[in-house]
Amino acid sequence: MTRPPRGGADPAARSAERAVDLALAEVERRYGLGRSLAAPGWVRARVLTILNGAAVRDGVSPLVAAERLQEDRQAIEEIVGALRVGETRFYRDPITWEAIASSILPRLPPDLPIAGLSAGCSTGEEAYTLGMVLASAGRRFSVLGVDRSVPAIEAAREAVYSAEAAEQLPPALAQRYCELKGGALHICQELRDVVSFEVCDLVHAVPTGGFQIIFFKNVLLYLAEPAGDAVARRLAAELDPGGLLFPAASEAPRLCGAGLTPVRVNAQVIAFRGPGNERTGFP
Repeated sequence: MTRPPRGGADPAARSAERAVDLALAEVERRYGLGRSLAAPGWVRARVLTILNGAAVRDGVSPLVAAERLQEDRQAIEEIVGALRVGETRFYRDPITWEAIASSILPRLPPDLPIAGLSAGCSTGEEAYTLGMVLASAGRRFSVLGVDRSVPAIEAAREAVYSAEAAEQLPPALAQRYCELKGGALHICQELRDVVSFEVCDLVHAVPTGGFQIIFFKNVLLYLAEPAGDAVARRLAAELDPGGLLFPAASEAPRLCGAGLTPVRVNAQVIAFRGPGNERTGFP
């Protein structure tokens, strides 16, 4: 039995598929993300919706709109924005936060100011969670969150969230560092003073270290291998001696292939160090 081509026999469907392929190839050429996401249907649907909007605006077909992306800054920025990590919440992946509190912080000198980085921070929940964990441990620290999305960074700086975003946050942290006002969750000023945010496209540059803790979660999902692996290596190079980079669990095999050294923090959590960064206190 012959398998039908992707998009079926409908010429319009095949044209739409081709338009999405071209768009993903263009954003990969510019930003290092795109074609690595060619399979998931939600990605293709988002991109096609943007191309359809550009097509209506310019009175052309979606395929022609895709072919014009090199000159259409508005459409290309909309596509890149649609592909960025958008799902985040406070205290996501609790086992990682528990490992930092119980296994990482006790190994760091008590008088050492800790520098943390949330790379690909989206709207800031991860960066603020790290701040809560460090503050509750009585540590001196600063946390930087970076993302290429200007609206995401603006939301992070505003520090106002839906109450549902903190559903996984331990009550002790929520009571100490958050305040409910009018049904919205506000981050306290104590944290806002030491957690900062910057617009930064990691494909083109990474923040300067040295960091003791770097979160780099779910960003590789959006980056093709050459660009994503290079970002991971550059981030690892900004770790302080003894510092560790924490990816999503599903991304750990890829970081091994990128030349980073895995470090088993505990039975459930694996972090990474860069080449030559041996002072972690872990085997």
